[in-house]
Amino acid sequence: MNTPSSSRKSRANASSSLEVGRRALTLASQALQGAASTLGDSFEEALGALAGAKGNVVVTGVGKSAHIAAKIAATLNSTGTRSLFLHAGEALHGDVGAVNAEDVILCLSKSGGSEEVIQLLPTLTNRGCRIVAMTARPDSSLGKAADVVLDVTVEEEACPFDLAPTTSTSLQLALGDALAMALMARNGFQPDDFAKNHPAGTLGKALTWTLAQLVDSDRMPAVREDDDVPTLLKVMSEGRYGATLVWHAGTDHQLAGIVTDGDLRRAMVKGSLEGKCAGELACPSPKVLPSTTLATEAAQWMQAQGISQVIVMDGETYLGMVHIHDCLREGLI
Repeated sequence: MNTPSSSRKSRANASSSLEVGRRALTLASQALQGAASTLGDSFEEALGALAGAKGNVVVTGVGKSAHIAAKIAATLNSTGTRSLFLHAGEALHGDVGAVNAEDVILCLSKSGGSEEVIQLLPTLTNRGCRIVAMTARPDSSLGKAADVVLDVTVEEEACPFDLAPTTSTSLQLALGDALAMALMARNGFQPDDFAKNHPAGTLGKALTWTLAQLVDSDRMPAVREDDDVPTLLKVMSEGRYGATLVWHAGTDHQLAGIVTDGDLRRAMVKGSLEGKCAGELACPSPKVLPSTTLATEAAQWMQAQGISQVIVMDGETYLGMVHIHDCLREGLI
């Protein structure tokens, strides 16, 4: 059971923890703002070196910097810059075999004196690799060996003992993102290019899926304009789109319109549906999109139009319908 004293201590600890968290975020924010305000020639030089790589941009480091390096390499790869993550420690035991003279090395080390990094430098320079250093010590062994130095000095780490890299790794990560985005712009990288590198998952769907991939060929609700209301209701219920396409009488390829749940409700307000046919209830100007339409664009268009479903056509061939809920289910909106 908590005593009043233990409750007060708990609240005090919670308050103290919040302050520690706020301090960590504040220091990171200040470091990023400072770096943004001083970004200049060295960034442009680094960008030129990375853009000029005929091979890979090899990102390396040890410890926490290695984790940041891996993320930077992944971001570069996904945004159009061929990249390779190389752990400096593993490089000394054979993995450096993946590096050749056409590669440019982006080397992360806060101190610029990490033992594995320093041991790796002669091998990289002997192979003719250009080196871009990301370090807080431009005058370090790494800084002196590099062709370009990106200074990631921070006034203070969030770690109260100045031991765990925290603020400095936040700055490394952000500067890596800045390089990736600048390279992306420099290379004219477009959403279509991004899609080629992200074929799977929700992001892949959002970038690549068309309406053709959302239509269900087993559900293609359609009636003719002379069909009666019971037939109309049966087809709409089985289709589960809240609508059905309407063909001109005697055809199955000449579009006469669409009947939606809303059309039925509005007709019922005006009077009985008895004796009515589909053509009398149909909206003669249905919303139609080609099957090649990007699904995310179609979803946005349906929302802007205030409609819940759209007829999907491949040329003059009816493929089916797509409901806004289909897009929601696949995480496209």
